[in-house]
Amino acid sequence: MLDGIYAGEEQVFRFYPDGLVLDVLVRPAATPQSGALIATWLRREDPPASVHTARYTRDGGAYTFETRGHLRDEQVVVQVTKAKDHLVVDRRDGGRPRRNLRFDRIFP
Repeated sequence: MLDGIYAGEEQVFRFYPDGLVLDVLVRPAATPQSGALIATWLRREDPPASVHTARYTRDGGAYTFETRGHLRDEQVVVQVTKAKDHLVVDRRDGGRPRRNLRFDRIFP
């Protein structure tokens, strides 16, 4: 299962071991130094309106979930695999694929 807060360029995912994922855009881009602060407000209890929630499932070595786009109201399909020290994210936004996006753990 996945657990923790991971950040890409401007997107942050918080994974919980029970399958819940929180998805938010953060500007400027989140860093390990901002991880503890993000953890104070990016919580499953009463998430801010700008936070999307989803449930992830595991199939083999990949975790998958569907969410909504933050900039366009469209379906986003996200597939996550674990690398040694980060996550590799492939996503499809309204038919546009983006592959091999790096998300680093920023908390805990």
